[in-house]
Amino acid sequence: MEQIELNTDDNLFAGNDEDLFSISSISGILEEKSIPNTALELESGTFSHVYRYVIRHVVRDRKSACKILFTLLKTDGIDPGVFEKKCTEFGEHIRTSFRKTDILTRVRPSQYFLFLADIKKSAISRVLADVVLKWYKQYGNALNVTYETEYIGAEEEFSDDVSEKKLVVVDDDPTILKLAGYTLSKAGYHVSALRSGEALLRFLENNVPDLILLDVKMPVMDGFETLKKLRSMERVLADIPIVFLTADESTEAEKTGLSLGATDFIKKPFVPEVLILRVKHILELETLQRYLSRLVQIKTEENQRLFVHVVQSLAEAIDAKDTYTNGHSGRVAAYSKEIARRSGFSPEEQSDIFMMGLLHDVGKIGIPDAVINKPAKLNEEEYEIIKSHPVMGARILQNIKEMPKLVTGARWHHERFDGTGYPDALKGYAIPEEARIIAVADAYDAMSSRRSYRDILPREAVQREITEGRGTQFDPKYADIMLEMIYQDTEYLMREF
Repeated sequence: MEQIELNTDDNLFAGNDEDLFSISSISGILEEKSIPNTALELESGTFSHVYRYVIRHVVRDRKSACKILFTLLKTDGIDPGVFEKKCTEFGEHIRTSFRKTDILTRVRPSQYFLFLADIKKSAISRVLADVVLKWYKQYGNALNVTYETEYIGAEEEFSDDVSEKKLVVVDDDPTILKLAGYTLSKAGYHVSALRSGEALLRFLENNVPDLILLDVKMPVMDGFETLKKLRSMERVLADIPIVFLTADESTEAEKTGLSLGATDFIKKPFVPEVLILRVKHILELETLQRYLSRLVQIKTEENQRLFVHVVQSLAEAIDAKDTYTNGHSGRVAAYSKEIARRSGFSPEEQSDIFMMGLLHDVGKIGIPDAVINKPAKLNEEEYEIIKSHPVMGARILQNIKEMPKLVTGARWHHERFDGTGYPDALKGYAIPEEARIIAVADAYDAMSSRRSYRDILPREAVQREITEGRGTQFDPKYADIMLEMIYQDTEYLMREF
């Protein structure tokens, strides 16, 4: 894949040094230079400078932008060499799918970071759905494409401009298609006319309309069957409002359509003025619902950010009690989240386990500093005090009713797979899954961090300890994932610095 680096050796202005340029001549040369309409791919060092400059511009001028992190996962049975090749091909795919105002960098062999400038919040999911659908259509399921997004900018305004609305009319009757298309186009809408459910499904492979008007009675695949297939598709397509066109006067047809998720019914033959009003009202309602949903989402995200900040501050306070565990909670949380991601946990579940990891040692708040920071070996009484922190942590976190799973990580991260752990001597799969993940992440960080009585253990020693603990101290599944992470971390970057 071609990468563009910004440097001072561009031969755009090559020539005799004695032939000096004027400002107008330089401007003319720059304006004439042909730039392909693809995202600008930069190496990471250059990208960071451009990124910081653009971020300052976006924040200062209250512009909109979106960050996207694409993460590519291997499908079962794919050869590592093929996977690497497909990751490179995916980078080329997204580079050519976006605009020359967007910038792109490859942060890992299987990860791409993309920055989109001047984009509406409502357009992001549709743009991404279009890019990912085109990838799967061209390359199949050679790899799994996942992505995270972060929107930047002022609160979005939802447009009621009909010229921005895209409608699809599906009917096997050419007279209905012509009348509906003419009526809605004259009202200012962008209309696509299709004659079958199969044609609609093919159309949706590359398009995401705002509303679909769908005939009920069609040959081969009727409207109800088409709607069922549509609702099983990717979410951005499944959420498109559907209005049935029908000449059937029976309530049974209307009942069936509404139960399948149809928004409304319009009887045929329709009055053009009534059709326009019904479509206008449905789209206005859809816009209002999206606007209200966005307001709820904004408030939810604000609350989540506040909660995360509080939890991170609390985690730092916990770590500050122990001279030798600076950053321990954050690293355990990060390792736990990565293990969960590799195990197939959803993004929401990964976020939950990250929070559990941050607070797994919250009970140490109640442990005397003299015990936590004792440089010598703990005596039996002191060790029992230390062992009380899981129960104490669970007692603290049980008051957070909004996230009851926080208790899981705090209480059971010192349980062992063979049943010899504490505080409840749980065994095997009786130990909650999140606690089994945090247990191996916690042990790994303990070995890869400094302690009062030793330095960081060598990478090989940590790998050996995790291997020996499979099935006794650790769940074998999550021990194996941790070992895979260690194996891939050839420079031993997963450790305290």
